[in-house]
Amino acid sequence: MQITAETLAGKLRVIHPEIDRYGLGLNTAFDKTKKAWKATFTKGAHTMDTYLEEKDVENCMDGEQCVYIGVQLGQFIKNYCEGGTECKI
Repeated sequence: MQITAETLAGKLRVIHPEIDRYGLGLNTAFDKTKKAWKATFTKGAHTMDTYLEEKDVENCMDGEQCVYIGVQLGQFIKNYCEGGTECKI
């Protein structure tokens, strides 16, 4: 499967509907120097970057759970959405 920034972002939005529910910005891009996918989440002035190994992304795109991104996104939501006022809907 050819993985693009758009297909990865779409998969992450399906796995984590809170991205759209809280109005989080999401940008994905392949970082050639780190040989990993970079996912950047934003909300207001807050930004969080996380890197996903190619194999983890391939597994995720093949329908396996995206554990690492789930933990990272969960922490972002906890810090900036559920525990504060950044993500009021």
